Amino acid sequence: MLHNFILRDLSNKNLQTTRTGRTPKRTAENRYQTNSLWISHNSLTSTLNLTSFINNTLDNPRMLSWLDLSFNEILEIGEEFGEFSNLKILYLHGNKISNMNNVLKLRKLTKLRTLTLHGNPIELLSNYRSYIVIILPKLMNLDFSPIITLERKKALPTGFFKTINSSD
Repeated sequence: MLHNFILRDLSNKNLQTTRTGRTPKRTAENRYQTNSLWISHNSLTSTLNLTSFINNTLDNPRMLSWLDLSFNEILEIGEEFGEFSNLKILYLHGNKISNMNNVLKLRKLTKLRTLTLHGNPIELLSNYRSYIVIILPKLMNLDFSPIITLERKKALPTGFFKTINSSD
């Protein structure tokens, strides 16, 4: 599968430092000492082997707090995200996620505060933003925009449960 090849190929590449200007240190086991991983713009179609990739790439994968998978070809949010309980920032914008039920899988991420999903077909659902606010009540920022108190109070749109149950 393409995503297996891409993740395997990424393991052999040198890091780019355009965001931070520096490369994280490596351990004796050749793993990176960082809590952030940016894998945007890599044509990933699935997150199926993401856990294995992260476990082999990071020195302390359980401490992963920022994951950028933006501008790939990802079709759905997988169960593997639940394994990264310290995830605070998750960028998934510019992918192909279309099912609102996928977002329910992120409820396990109790520390998640920032999420991006804009640029996915899911964004075209009416009341998209309100649904996300309901599904992830601890979220503070969605699509680079803060979630305000008034928005939370008005978040239960008509047909919410019907949309969640019918978007399989």
